[in-house]
Amino acid sequence: MEILKCEGVKKVYGSGENQVTALNGIDLSVDKGEFVAIIGASGSGKSTLLHILGSVDKPTEGKVMIDGTDLSKLNRTEAAIFRRRKVGLVYQFYNLIPTLTVRKNILMPLALDKKKPNQEYFEKVVNSLGIAGRLDALPNQLSGGQQQRVAIARSLIYRPALLLADEPTGNLDRKNSKEIIDMLKLSNRNLEQTVLLITHDEKVALEAERIITVEDGCIISDERRR
Repeated sequence: MEILKCEGVKKVYGSGENQVTALNGIDLSVDKGEFVAIIGASGSGKSTLLHILGSVDKPTEGKVMIDGTDLSKLNRTEAAIFRRRKVGLVYQFYNLIPTLTVRKNILMPLALDKKKPNQEYFEKVVNSLGIAGRLDALPNQLSGGQQQRVAIARSLIYRPALLLADEPTGNLDRKNSKEIIDMLKLSNRNLEQTVLLITHDEKVALEAERIITVEDGCIISDERRR
């Protein structure tokens, strides 16, 4: 089942002599349960694409559908709610709230909607990510790898249609990087989570089952590895 569809997505910044085309006609389809890596050098357009898929930004032209919702029709408030409920975002620098425990950081998206967690699912997520014993700790009491696991758990707690991971290993050493990629693969397999991984690291991209290469705002290759 198709969970994401981009049709002719174009993003232009500035005007006249200062005009820059960051994305130039992106067509993309991702099915539910896929693990996809989007790879490209700095300035290739991959981060712009992530911001559009995460409803943080809107395309200049084209259409983006996620789980049946046309993102172009959402106003700013609707986009923020959609992002919280339907798109899990994992960044390089974790973005945890330092004064909240691990448990409260993970549950924050639900708390904003005044919803109670499904305890069985919560336990499955924290056990899968190996942080069940750290729920009462504060972020500064955790290693970088543990903080990223908490960020992944937070992104999964709403059971989003799509998990977007933006250079999630960029701030970690090789050992922790492998562990985080393994965690994303585990969530993809055990929780049936659709994952889009944005990276410039070819070794990281090779962990995905599908690799999309972006260059100068265009998709230049789309390889299914298995």
